[in-house]
Amino acid sequence: MSSKISDYVFNLRNRFSQKAGSSATRATSNYQDAKNIGILFKIEDDEKHDALNAFVKTLQSEGKNLTLLTYFERLENNPYNFRYEFFSKKDITTLGKIKSRPVQNFIETPFDYLYCVTVNHFLPFDSILLKSQAKCRIGRYFPEQESCFELMLDLKETNGVDELIQQMLHYTKKLTKN
Repeated sequence: MSSKISDYVFNLRNRFSQKAGSSATRATSNYQDAKNIGILFKIEDDEKHDALNAFVKTLQSEGKNLTLLTYFERLENNPYNFRYEFFSKKDITTLGKIKSRPVQNFIETPFDYLYCVTVNHFLPFDSILLKSQAKCRIGRYFPEQESCFELMLDLKETNGVDELIQQMLHYTKKLTKN
């Protein structure tokens, strides 16, 4: 997926989406009141699947309604204990447009919180985040990606998905409406 041309086209598309803006009303809601949560994830380190499984279990035990979406380079055995939708390279056109019903549904869902769980910057996720109808988007800090999130966590280079998830939960649980 990371050819120079497709990265260039994705960057152009994302810049255009940034300028066009989203019709979503961005706001943070009290974590306890949040009902609908989206999780956009891409985990490349096999040992870290357990951290995501635990995160999902925690949110479900708190009565949150979850929708999960991931990207797969190739389909393998399923390391997750939950239902999720996915898209792959075949769903991305040469011009950097994602043509996938699950992605479109995810973008159109007005989540109270949308967690982006990945430790590596991934251009197709920017596209989804920029168009998302989520009220509050949370993810790892990447330079020049400020318009993708309402809350960004700056982690050390050595921190993995488990630390990212822990920080996301820690800070969103502290959110309350003023």
